[in-house]
Amino acid sequence: MNIEYYIADPAGNITALVTSDVSRDLYKSVSGKIMEKRKNVEQVGFTDFRAGAAKLNMSGDEFCGNAAMSAAALYGVLTGKSGSFETEIKVSGAAKPVKTAVREKDGFFECRCEIERPEKISETVFSVSGREYRFPLVSFEGISHIVADGSLSEADAESVIKKLAGKLKVKALGIMIVSDKTGMRPIVYVPGVNTLFYENSCASGSCAVASVLCGPGEEAVLKQPGGEIRVRNAEKLELFGKIKLSKCYSEEL
Repeated sequence: MNIEYYIADPAGNITALVTSDVSRDLYKSVSGKIMEKRKNVEQVGFTDFRAGAAKLNMSGDEFCGNAAMSAAALYGVLTGKSGSFETEIKVSGAAKPVKTAVREKDGFFECRCEIERPEKISETVFSVSGREYRFPLVSFEGISHIVADGSLSEADAESVIKKLAGKLKVKALGIMIVSDKTGMRPIVYVPGVNTLFYENSCASGSCAVASVLCGPGEEAVLKQPGGEIRVRNAEKLELFGKIKLSKCYSEEL
């Protein structure tokens, strides 16, 4: 099968965006082949820009803010938009379309999108390596995040995340290890495609952290291994990111 796709780089969270028409039952197979070929790809999304609309389905049917911003930028490129434009993109794991504003500048795409506030913020309790932890659990429709602090090691987070995802019955689970109000290490597991990554950045995880740590109108600028993501805690969460798009790849997979 010949597959066309682009590679997007939103703060290091490398994302493959497939533009070929792929049936849903092949998402897992195609995404696995792309990730095997492109070792730096952390996630794969399948786009549909027909009929003047922008749609994005992630391979595990989860929600991803970085992929949503990337798909909005790609939509602008493929439909001939230039400069600044606004669009709505229907994304898996989100009941309502995501409103996005895009501006092309210096070879990058600066994006701002509105993310619905969490459905719920609760407490999750779990034990690992003989110690009990209690952290906020931020539940969005298509992904949930545990907002942890530095008392939880990366190794312990990795060892427990799959079990917690099964217990919580979520489409995707992230553990965001926040060192202070500015530093964050994202770990994300997607059960549908059985992928676990120490991501270079996580947009929805950044939104989760801002929901917990920021008061109304405050902003969080979170430094992650691949760069910074900014979130404003407003009526809707306002997510800001910077995207770099590659050329189109066309390959037999």
